[in-house]
Amino acid sequence: MLTKDLVKFRKQGKYVRPNFIATNDSSLLRIAEDLLTIYHGQEEGENLTRGEIEELVEPVLKSHRDLKLTRGLNKLVLDRCDFSQAEDFDYPSLRRQIFLKAADLIKKGAEDYAEYHKRLIDEAEIKDFVTHDIFADLPENETLTKFKEVFPRELLERYNCAQVQGLLFHASEIEVKVASPDPAELRRLFKYLKFFRLLAEIKQVKSPVGEKNIIVMNLKISGPASILENSRKYGLQLAVFFPAVCALPKWQLKADVKLSNKIYRLNLDETSNLVSHYRNFTAYIPEEIIIFHRLFKEKIEDWKISGETPFIKTKKDEIVFPDLNFQNKKGKIIHLELFHRWHRGALLKRLEFCEVNPDLPLLLGVDRALLKGDLRQLLENSTYFQQKGFLFRDFPGVARVNKLLNENSKKAN
Repeated sequence: MLTKDLVKFRKQGKYVRPNFIATNDSSLLRIAEDLLTIYHGQEEGENLTRGEIEELVEPVLKSHRDLKLTRGLNKLVLDRCDFSQAEDFDYPSLRRQIFLKAADLIKKGAEDYAEYHKRLIDEAEIKDFVTHDIFADLPENETLTKFKEVFPRELLERYNCAQVQGLLFHASEIEVKVASPDPAELRRLFKYLKFFRLLAEIKQVKSPVGEKNIIVMNLKISGPASILENSRKYGLQLAVFFPAVCALPKWQLKADVKLSNKIYRLNLDETSNLVSHYRNFTAYIPEEIIIFHRLFKEKIEDWKISGETPFIKTKKDEIVFPDLNFQNKKGKIIHLELFHRWHRGALLKRLEFCEVNPDLPLLLGVDRALLKGDLRQLLENSTYFQQKGFLFRDFPGVARVNKLLNENSKKAN
């Protein structure tokens, strides 16, 4: 991600446009290559520190007239790095002890260096501390331990995508229209939406004339500027979601972006030639979902998680896309939809729909972070939720889900 000061855009009347770069520009490709060489071109066994990297990088950044652009490229490279963590010492306190003790020994006049050093580290904690780098807690002394490779052109493509992500971080509402002849592509997009806990209203619209095999969906996604709580985290999740949109062959995006207390419209589509780096879907599945899948497979025998996710239509062509789908040995299928801290409005709509459709094979999980105001009472008064709903914290537990699956499977039979 790019920080706010590194996002490049221009305002034109009521519109805002990202400053995209030409990904085939030879001068920018050369800068990208020079940067990447610094990060992965070190000799084997030699670990550069942050401070050393900064010294090597600075001339490369200043070789181009647009310093903001080159610093943005470097930020994206840094995001691909892992640096060492300091040992579990109270560095400031121990350093102070060493310096005060050293000064005291010098005043008293130590006989020689060996005696001076021995008396300096006679305490066990200090002796252990000085065997390490006593300044290892300072950021400039962290060492590069791992770097995720990327090609120069890929870096430029990610930079263009990051410009859009930086603007979406300040959006109040986003509308996305996607079209594909392949339902699996759309399901994959909606899985990204669910994985990043984004709040969206999904509707299927008419296919273009003469293209009945094309599935067209409209997504209205709440932006971080419209979220009252933890908007920064929500904005980051929205930014991470965006590359899944531009991975599709046909897409349109409209967003209201708040900049300097004014609202600007951002319009983009597939003609922007943005390139998604989302090629390995499993690489972007959040850790808690991976853990849930693993535990469910290990602990539950009668049910399995099904990979095929259906589109469930509600009134007015709105689509329900469940988070998880379960199938038992008899072929019974039950879906699960989760509602997180930002999903109050969506939860109220879903409860209303479910109350008039009590036979839906759909379980509802509600994060306890949502239980504010009158919502707890509303859930207690909901017949549907009392039979097919449950509360969780952060992510549901395997045992709780299994219990509800078995209870509702018996009722259906």
